[in-house]
Amino acid sequence: MNLIDKDATRAKALFVGHLTPGREGLLGGLRNIGMETLYFETPNKARSRMNWCDFILYGAAETAEAAPMQRIAETGKPFAAVLRPEDKGFTPSSIRSGARAVFVDEVHPEEVFQFSRTLSEEGYLRRELRWLRTEAREESGGWRFEGTSAAAERLRRSIQLAGQKYRTILLEGEKGLNFRLVARALHSQYPGARHPFLHWGPKMRRASTLEKAIRRMEERRGEEGDIVEKGGTLFIEDAQLISRDLQKALAKALRGKSLSREFRVIFGCTHDPERLIQDTILKRLYRKETTRFIKIPPLRERKKDISLVAQGILDEFSSRIGQPRRRITPAAMDWFSRQKWWGNESELEMAVCRAFLVSEGNSISLDDLSPTPRGKGGGDNIEGFFRDRLSSVVTALGDGESSDFYDHTIRSVEKPLLELVLREAGGNQVQASRLLGMNRNTLRRKLLEFGLTKPSPSRRR
Repeated sequence: MNLIDKDATRAKALFVGHLTPGREGLLGGLRNIGMETLYFETPNKARSRMNWCDFILYGAAETAEAAPMQRIAETGKPFAAVLRPEDKGFTPSSIRSGARAVFVDEVHPEEVFQFSRTLSEEGYLRRELRWLRTEAREESGGWRFEGTSAAAERLRRSIQLAGQKYRTILLEGEKGLNFRLVARALHSQYPGARHPFLHWGPKMRRASTLEKAIRRMEERRGEEGDIVEKGGTLFIEDAQLISRDLQKALAKALRGKSLSREFRVIFGCTHDPERLIQDTILKRLYRKETTRFIKIPPLRERKKDISLVAQGILDEFSSRIGQPRRRITPAAMDWFSRQKWWGNESELEMAVCRAFLVSEGNSISLDDLSPTPRGKGGGDNIEGFFRDRLSSVVTALGDGESSDFYDHTIRSVEKPLLELVLREAGGNQVQASRLLGMNRNTLRRKLLEFGLTKPSPSRRR
């Protein structure tokens, strides 16, 4: 028996409405195949147990019962109408009221089992769709976890250990760090990769929104109820900002006995020096054998990784806006590596994206980073200027191929230099040679070579 059949057999059925001997036999047959069943005469009496069941069977007695069907449909639980033979004309009204199926007495338990199996298949398809949407979002946005530094390697080992073992994980770090990237890396470890990843980000900050999500989790409805019951990862960003009342409600929902063994929750807690935050939810959830604390190192402690992270951000941003891939020149990458980045990945991302928007060509140079990016060297750093300009050209040279690149580069720089200095000297070659610190005859020879002066006519003997 496959997983869908097992879920269909273990389903909980709630029968509401008029009960006949044949319908009593139906409930007995369902119990014999392993289903749990309950019976109530009216929807009002059954209201307290509707969250318990997986689907509802409504036994209608007459066509005047369309309104109770609509109230059942409003609960969000799938239901099927069970009609008497003389009430078959009530089928269209039942469908319009929200019934997913219509059975006519005498109903065989196998029919209800197939209905339950269909609901299980739909649930698995919805779950697969959520997983595919999650993967598509991650492929189209965000960069992979990069880093070869010692701090990055320690973080990677912690992710590998915690991702395979712990069900409750706390990520701690400074504001601006990419918590979602680390949470996704944890989710990708066994057994999370085959389950959906649910992210409670800034949009969940409103108390009313968070309260509804927690209620869905408690009632096992929607995405929240799905991952809690069947497995998946819930990542709560900035968990320290949740109010104490909602922390209590969340802790209660996450300590239920029916949690899937393949469900995990990841809390992201940022260190904010501007306010003191007393967290209480971890005290309710902390269990030494199931909880793991992971500290994410700030970017300034991973100097070796900055080049990889910056290039990853640039590649992702280029792809997002549909532009060709660009590279960061060595001088610009050196500038990135020398910064403190107190804002971590968020600050780095802003700097990279700004440089991309103001840059031209297929690379980001030092001039694209800030109005005065050279720091102490200022505008007199001629060596850095030429290094930055030539870096993208040098990388385009073929491997091992001979060329006149050196001579061409020297000529390209030397000619405009001589031309500008000669103009500054008013055409006086003696003055120009002094400005350049060059022998007058050498200057004259180069001017002739570049065609910047006419040769004097030869004297006749």
